[in-house]
Amino acid sequence: MSALQSWTPATISALAAIFGSLTGALGSSFSAWIGQRHQDRRDLLEKKISQREQLYSDFIGETARATLDAIQNNFQDPNKLISVYSILGRIRLSSSTTVVESAEIVVTTILKTYSEPNLTPQEIQSKAAKGDDPLRDFSNICRHELESLWNGFSPL
Repeated sequence: MSALQSWTPATISALAAIFGSLTGALGSSFSAWIGQRHQDRRDLLEKKISQREQLYSDFIGETARATLDAIQNNFQDPNKLISVYSILGRIRLSSSTTVVESAEIVVTTILKTYSEPNLTPQEIQSKAAKGDDPLRDFSNICRHELESLWNGFSPL
């Protein structure tokens, strides 16, 4: 007599219930694991994007101050650019080559502006009215990078 013939219908039913329960539990655990993995990746991406937004915002604020100083003054105090170079270094650590190159162009523009004649308030107003904004390209490139990060997110 084979082992299969000695099993009673009650034994078979019990085994089917046990295996069904195991399958359900494994499926549920696997589903929870995938959901948690997705949430962890999303949380990490949100943190990364938030940090970059803050970094880019800091750079824009510092370079705007430095640009205004360069328009109105000659280069006399290198300490005014310490924060700009510090943030630029942080951008180099975490951002794409396109963002880094754009940030470097902004810094180069500031340095060139220091060597140009100072502008009067009327000349500053005229440049602003013409839409002369050395940070526009940088801001657009940063926005594109941040959008790409969000759009490139895949749940698995």
